Amino acid sequence: MKEPTGAQRCLQQIRQMIVSGELLPGQKVHQSELAERLNVSRIPVREALSTLQAEGVLEHKSNTGYTVTRFSSEDLSELYLMRRLLETEILASIDLGGVDVAELERIQEQVDQAEPSEEGPEFQEANRQFHFRLFSYSPLKRVLQEVDRLWYMSDFYRALYIREPSSRRKVSEDHGRILQAVRDQDSAELIRASDEHRSATEDLVVRRLGGGRPR
Repeated sequence: MKEPTGAQRCLQQIRQMIVSGELLPGQKVHQSELAERLNVSRIPVREALSTLQAEGVLEHKSNTGYTVTRFSSEDLSELYLMRRLLETEILASIDLGGVDVAELERIQEQVDQAEPSEEGPEFQEANRQFHFRLFSYSPLKRVLQEVDRLWYMSDFYRALYIREPSSRRKVSEDHGRILQAVRDQDSAELIRASDEHRSATEDLVVRRLGGGRPR
């Protein structure tokens, strides 16, 4: 694998600062302060902020600069609606007979071993790898690119979910259902298990934030 560029490293670090709550919704983001903190020039920071703006994680106004987007249950519901529609198409397009189940099981072991702490992104990264390794078997590559963007936009919400004490066990159980559906080559059950797994996050976080759009 190629080493990440300076802008990619900045992107990862700033994204984690938002997910962990170190940068709060509505907070102004100063390029110079970030560059000093991350020990880089302003150029990779500027590139990273531009990417986060495109993902909807940051907002930019000419007179105020960048601020962290104020997240809401309504935004979450729309993000998860788009994810459900697109991920269903991705999963339905996969030839389950060609999936390396043993590899997914190894990734799930990493999910189970990772600590879902506020200090590190290990749990979320392992969880993301589990899903996107399965998604990668789909021929719908442009759709997958959009799902990738939606996942980054909803990172903050998933961070709220995994901090709940019962969430780690629920994630493991849901992934077990997904794995069994792949083993059985049961596309309908795979889609059903994935829907319920995704909805668990949405329902909990909507309760935390209040409001939301009924499904």
